[in-house]
Amino acid sequence: MPHTTKSPHGRMLSALANTDHVKQTSMFLAMLVLPLALGCSKEQIEQALETAKSKSKAMTTSAVESVEEQLPESGEITLNLQPDPIVISNAEIELISIGDGRPNVVQITTYAPETSSRSYPMVLLHGTTNTATTANLAGEKVRCDFYYQQSAASPIAMTKSGEALTVVFQPSNPTNNALTATFGMISLRGSDDSMIQIHGGHLLAVIREETN
Repeated sequence: MPHTTKSPHGRMLSALANTDHVKQTSMFLAMLVLPLALGCSKEQIEQALETAKSKSKAMTTSAVESVEEQLPESGEITLNLQPDPIVISNAEIELISIGDGRPNVVQITTYAPETSSRSYPMVLLHGTTNTATTANLAGEKVRCDFYYQQSAASPIAMTKSGEALTVVFQPSNPTNNALTATFGMISLRGSDDSMIQIHGGHLLAVIREETN
């Protein structure tokens, strides 16, 4: 099983921090126009505004591109196992609408559920929510059943009966098509009665289209 000590959490924070450049654009406009307004003609001020707007747009575009460059295209989930964390790629999240007034189902996978092919290690998280869309999960907490399989020959480990893993979705999305989340410590019981202790972790999941 591949191991790595590099968590995506730092990259997530770095990507989110880059969005501060977008907020700085309005400050940039104010700082540039104020001194001009004190002693320049109307035409000079209008020209300065157009220049500032162009630079502001360039700053915004640069910040967005910087965020996108730092996010993995397929999402990923980090499990803090001992002695080393592992990073699993291809993390996706979808919201399945059940209807009839019943809660929607949140499903997070590191494999394509509709195909028989599997890559290992693999993870499945399964919970319910009253949230209407996947993007609106930002800032929410969802209690999930947790399933983990290290290899095709390994037993499937899962949350014990009556227990659940609380997934805490971050209030700000890194992009329009991804969510970040954290989760705490959880003990999983294998189908062979073995135990696996997960010391928390981080998630960056690409949003799949809502399923009805």
